[in-house]
Amino acid sequence: MGLPVDDEEIPLDISDLSYNSQQALLLFNILPDKWEGMNGVWLGKEYAGLGDIMDIYEIDNRKEVLDLLQVCIKEASTEYEKQREISNKQAETQAKMKR
Repeated sequence: MGLPVDDEEIPLDISDLSYNSQQALLLFNILPDKWEGMNGVWLGKEYAGLGDIMDIYEIDNRKEVLDLLQVCIKEASTEYEKQREISNKQAETQAKMKR
């Protein structure tokens, strides 16, 4: 389009991350989510079978990968909470409009 490209606005590609970070994201995507049934609140990831998954993918530096996985989970938790707050505000606004 003829516009200058700002390198800071280009999103990272997964290949730009360290190998351990890539493994942490792999685990994040494989592990199932835990949801609270009544309110639909995201509780995090289910760790059952994590050791077996790490064995299958031959993850060597397990402590660092687990630490990076925790960062992924924390970021996801923050994002889900923001989405939930937005949804609650929208529902509240719609309820006020119906009155």
